[in-house]
Amino acid sequence: MIKTIMRYIVAVLILMFGCSFVGAQPAADRESAIAVVNRLFAVMKAKDAEQIRSVFSSDGQLIAIDKPKDGKGISKTRVLTGDAFATLIASNKGADYIEHMPSPEARVTGDLAVVSGRYTFHLGDKLSHCGTNTFNLVRTETGWKIANAASTLEFQCERDLKAVSVPNIAADPKDVSTIDGIIKAFYETISGPKGQPRQWGRDRTLYMPTVNFIGMSERDGKIRAGIMTHQQYVNAVNESLTNGGFYEREINRVTKRFGNVAHIFSTYEFTSDDKTEKGRGVNSIELYWDGTRWWIAFASWDEERAGNPISKEFLSSK
Repeated sequence: MIKTIMRYIVAVLILMFGCSFVGAQPAADRESAIAVVNRLFAVMKAKDAEQIRSVFSSDGQLIAIDKPKDGKGISKTRVLTGDAFATLIASNKGADYIEHMPSPEARVTGDLAVVSGRYTFHLGDKLSHCGTNTFNLVRTETGWKIANAASTLEFQCERDLKAVSVPNIAADPKDVSTIDGIIKAFYETISGPKGQPRQWGRDRTLYMPTVNFIGMSERDGKIRAGIMTHQQYVNAVNESLTNGGFYEREINRVTKRFGNVAHIFSTYEFTSDDKTEKGRGVNSIELYWDGTRWWIAFASWDEERAGNPISKEFLSSK
């Protein structure tokens, strides 16, 4: 009864507010919204006032949230119109302004897009600051325009300098058209020999933009859960996977599907290039079909260890 009521409420919300689910958002819309933000960075570097103005709506504005350099205390807020921001950038005759968002994320609902992510800002080759950008864009007859942008200005930037840039690419239909395809890609993207870059752009295309991962572990007799976004996961594992060589492959799968949702227990084994590290575990993967492709909505995993053996139901009977 409760689920029936909830389905009714969701249906009403969709009719009233035109809600669109993440998987149904056209990839082209997300990519074109991100392209506008990247164009802003390019014309900022060129210090071209007219081109900067052109990416904002007529009444667009930017909010700068200045954090104290020591990271303590209350932030100060500055509000600029798009025109004032363009004038400010163009008036500086010093070093180039180089702003970079290594892994922007975009969500689109009808004629509204939100692009957000961590960024770094350099004056020439010198780091100035870092922070989080959030851009609200509206669709116009001439394309996406920035209606509002908010940025924190932070000075503790060690984690951002170590951030791995994840290319924004389109999904390969072979990867997302079938469950077999998406699980195959799930393992291929993180595997490879020592020194070979991992396929993080391809990997990101497998997941809904708001995906979270949970990696389970046990230390000092205590169970721990590491909860990560895709970018946090990439930042955490890229160096070790690339420098040491790492291969992970599926050895068994248990699939439960109903309609357009599926849950998979995928048993895996992993090894390093030099075979000094090896083990097994189980990935728990939630997927959904949006009518055109499969998306991974959530993934968690736990490794086999003393006191936590893999049960027979997750191992092949062959």
